[in-house]
Formats: sequence, C-alpha cells, structure tokens
Amino acid sequence: MRKLAINGLELWNFEKLKKHASIRHFVTDRQSHHSDGEFTLSWSSYPDRSYIEKNRQLLASAMGVDYNHLFFPSQVHQTRIVQVTSNTSRDSLHETDALITNEPGICIAVMSADCVPIILYDEKNNAVAAVHSGWRGTVARILEKTLAEMNKLFGTKGEDLHAGIGPSISQEVYEVGGEVVAEVKKSFEGYNELLIPVANDKARLDLWTANKVQLLEFGVSPGNIEISNLCTVQYNQHFFSARKGDRGRFAAGIMVAR
Repeated sequence: MRKLAINGLELWNFEKLKKHASIRHFVTDRQSHHSDGEFTLSWSSYPDRSYIEKNRQLLASAMGVDYNHLFFPSQVHQTRIVQVTSNTSRDSLHETDALITNEPGICIAVMSADCVPIILYDEKNNAVAAVHSGWRGTVARILEKTLAEMNKLFGTKGEDLHAGIGPSISQEVYEVGGEVVAEVKKSFEGYNELLIPVANDKARLDLWTANKVQLLEFGVSPGNIEISNLCTVQYNQHFFSARKGDRGRFAAGIMVAR
C-alpha cells in the first residue's frame, strides 16, 4: 500500500487495485483531518455528531461522490450481507458486516480498529464489495459468504476477482484465548499456520492468511490478492486500534466509477 493525498485527505491505496481505472478505493488515515482532531468516521467514537458528519462529507468529496451515496453498515461481527443501490436506506444496513454493489457512483465502506477490512473488485462484471472481518467474522467465513453472494447476484468468479486485505492486527501481536483457538481449528481444519501456540492454551492468530485462504478457495489468483502488511497496533500512528484503547475507527471503501 501507499499513502497519497486525494482532494486534501491523506488516504491509502492498494498498489494493484489502483491500476484499475474502473474503480476508486481508499483506506483512511487517522491523521487525515484538515483541522484539529483525528479523522474518525464512527458515530460512537466522538461526542459531536456534526464532527463525524463533516469527516464523512470530506471523504465523499475526496471520492467524488454525493454524500448520500456513501454507505457504511452498522457492524456487529456477524455475516449479514446487503446489496446497495441508490435507493438503499440507512436503516436497512443495521447488523450488517458486508456490502456489495454493481451500481456506478455508489461508494461502499466498512470501519475498523483491528478487525480486517477487505475490499473486492470483479473486473468482468464491474461489481465491488467491502467486508468487515474480525475473528468472529473470519471463523464464520463472512468473506466466503460474500463471494458466494457476488457469484449469485453478479456472476462473480474467482478468476475475475481482485482483493485488498487492509490494515488490521497482525499475528505478531494478536494473542487469542482457547475459545477462539478452538473456533479457528474448526473453521480452518488443516491450516495450522494460522495459529502460533503460546502459553496457557493461547495462540497468536493470523487473520490475514485466514482471509486469504477464503479467497484462494474461491479461485482468486494469488497474484490478485494484496495484503497491506500494516498492523494497526504497530502502525497505530496511522490506524486506530481497539487493543491500544482507541475509540476512533478508520474506513476502507470502494466504488465503481461513473
């Protein structure tokens, strides 16, 4: 990934996705605001709602879309997926962790602060997705379910797909307990590299590879998968981290350009 300024905002782009003129995408930086304060996008992360609305308006402007065409779900670490159109209401995005669309000019995004944000582009069918995948979403295989939904609605196939696995907590620092270890082993049987055992039946979990596995199983070419390799704990100056005590949320989003 590389950081660049777009209409005055500091945003991150995946190198491979940036090569496709039919889409625009972004990952926000916590220091992207024009004035004092951090660039958080979650209503619950800041007491002044107008401040968050201003940040979202700045992001919409940077992406070249109408503010009403910038969509965020209300995330709950589950597997509900919603197809977004210009007629989609915000109320329909409650308890949702993945958005998909093939409508040009609709920007879909998810928020994160350690969980994995994933953006997808189907170049054949001009369809995109934004997925929020923490450990719960990962073991529930929300990415796999999103890919299946894109296949059902848009005809998406692995050979046509490009994916960006965004900044999130890395295996180097992500220690999980026995309950999570058991769920990972159940969901990803045979993928022993996802867990590095540590003391007291705990392990360090590799969310990046666990989501890459789901892409590969769908038939996505390894060369079309870009992992940011940016840990939200280790690069906390750029990205919010719940484990570091941050209340803010950064975002990752994508759209089909008009």
